[in-house]
Order: sequence, then structure tokens, then C-alpha cells
Amino acid sequence: MKLPKTPSLSIGDRTTRAAIWVLGACALVWLMQMAQQILLPAVFALVVGVVFAPLADRIDRLGASRVVCSIAVMFLVLATLSAGILIFYPVASEFASRLPLMWIELQDALVGLKSTMESVEDVQNEVAETLNNGEESEDPAAAVELPTVGVLIAYLPAVGAQIMVFVGILYFFLLTRADLYEFVAKMNNAISYRALCKAEGEVSHYFFTVTTINGSFGALVALMLMILGMPNAVYWGFAAFLVNFVLYLGPIFFAFTLLIAGLIVFDGPLTMAPAALYLSMNMIEGQFVTPSLVGHQMSVNPLLVFISLVFFLWLWGPLGGIIAIPFLVWARQVNRALAAGEPEERKIIEDSSRSA
Repeated sequence: MKLPKTPSLSIGDRTTRAAIWVLGACALVWLMQMAQQILLPAVFALVVGVVFAPLADRIDRLGASRVVCSIAVMFLVLATLSAGILIFYPVASEFASRLPLMWIELQDALVGLKSTMESVEDVQNEVAETLNNGEESEDPAAAVELPTVGVLIAYLPAVGAQIMVFVGILYFFLLTRADLYEFVAKMNNAISYRALCKAEGEVSHYFFTVTTINGSFGALVALMLMILGMPNAVYWGFAAFLVNFVLYLGPIFFAFTLLIAGLIVFDGPLTMAPAALYLSMNMIEGQFVTPSLVGHQMSVNPLLVFISLVFFLWLWGPLGGIIAIPFLVWARQVNRALAAGEPEERKIIEDSSRSA
């Protein structure tokens, strides 16, 4: 039985439909930004759940129940995040406390470039006025106020609520994701439960491969900076490991930070050495190591990666930049499944259309 042809839309109908889609997209972006305190931990929990779902399946094969698998993976994720925070917190705290002194040292380092940069003195005066809030002080470091304990305590309820949202959605997603995938497959015949599980496995493989690469890269960066004589080289390596998850923008920001640190720590030609060394290593890793280990099947258009990073960074900040790439990889795998379809499903759809 031949299906009736769908009538073609007029130009006015197409314009109306396009306008509705644009307005819907704008409304969705506005909602995502306004509901950031809820949606950010929720989406982050879903992304983390997709990444660690294959691990839950392996535990399930050992004979454990879904509840045990979900709790085990959830505690593993929380322990990993807590360990990362505990490792990185000392260097972040020290950096915050030393920030005023670093500005002063940076000013002293820029004095040597005064012959070639006539505007440095004006920049120095502006920085000094900013640090001192327009008032003169013999100790500029004392003029910069750090967050007090009361300010930090005021943020605890909001942070605690976001942690609860993250933990709850992560646990229930791991517990009920099989039922959720089956529901999605029933609602849309173009994609199957197996395709969703395959996309899940591809994202997990991509994430753990990239994590291994970034970990090795961070260790190598720490080693090379240690050879150069850079203070706190281990912490710099750990920071290189973290920022490498935010493609393009993360390495650029980190190289700029290393450039400032080089101006403060070293003198002469060595001032550029940390940033130049890091950029060289990052280019080798990005052009040769990652593509060879990740593979062509998991590669994503660089323009889509950059747009996704900029959008999520603007929308949700640094955590959004971490979410962007796994979400984009998952969407690409699901789109491939939708475009290709499963052979069994195609046969079922064709048979149902013929019988109709």
C-alpha cells in the first residue's frame, strides 16, 4: 500500500516553522541559564552516569544487584571527585593567598621590558590602583581582601543542594537507565536499546582513553617543568591534566598562565621556556597522540567542538566546558544510530508499512 505524499509547505509556512524553531531554541537556552543551579548538576550527573555505566554493567555481571552496582559506582565517582578536590585545593588556596604578591613580582618583571614597551608604566599604575582600591599603601598585598569564612558559609546551602541533586540523579540514573533506554526505544522506533547502550559504551571508551592521555600528558608536563626548575611542578602538571579536558580554550589559558609564571620565576630567555615547552607538547599530543589512540570513528568536527565549548562555557562556566565534549560525542553516536538504524528495526518498520 502506497503512503500518501506529504504536501509541500509554502514559503510562508516554512518561515513560520523556522521562526517557531528559533523562538523555541532561544526559550530553551534562557531556561537552561535561569535554571542553572538545578540543570547544571543534573546534566553533569547524567554525563558522569553515561561514562561510568559500563563499569556498573561489569559489576552487574558479577552477580550484584542493581542497587549494589549503582551505590558502588556512585561512591567511586564521589571518591574520585573528592580526591581531585583535596589534591588541587592546597595549590588553589596558596595561589589565592599569593596572588597580590604575584602581581607585585609581575610588575617588577615588567620593568625590565620598559625600553620596548613604553605603556608598561601606565599598566603598572592601573594595576596598583586596582589592587589598592585607589588608596596608597606601603604593603599592596595587604590591600587585597580574600573571601572570609562568613562569605564561604553563605554559599554552603546552595552548594549542598547542588551536590544532593548531582548524587540523587546519578544514583537513580544508574539504577533505572535500562528501563529509561527501553522507554526511549519504544517511543522512537528509529533508535533501539542496543544503539543507546552502544553510544554509552563509545562515550565511556572516549572519556577513559582521553583521561589516560591527559594523565600521561600532565605527568610529562610536571617532569619537564621540574627539570626547568619551576616551583610546584607537580601541581602545574595536575592543572595541565585538568585543563586538557577543555579542548582549545583550556590549553590557551594554561599557556598564558605559564607565561606569567615564567616572567615571575625566571629571568632572561627562560621566561618564555615554560609556556613554549607546554605549547609544543600540547601540539604534539593534540595532532598525533590523541587522534591515533581515539581513532577516526570517535573524531568530531573541530568546528562543532569549538562551538559546543564556547556555548557551554558561556552557559555554565568551566564545568560546562567539561560537559560539552562527552555530551557532543554521545549526541554524535546517537545521531549515527538514528541515521543508520538497526537492521531488525528497519525490517519491522517495512513489514508494518506493507501490512498497512
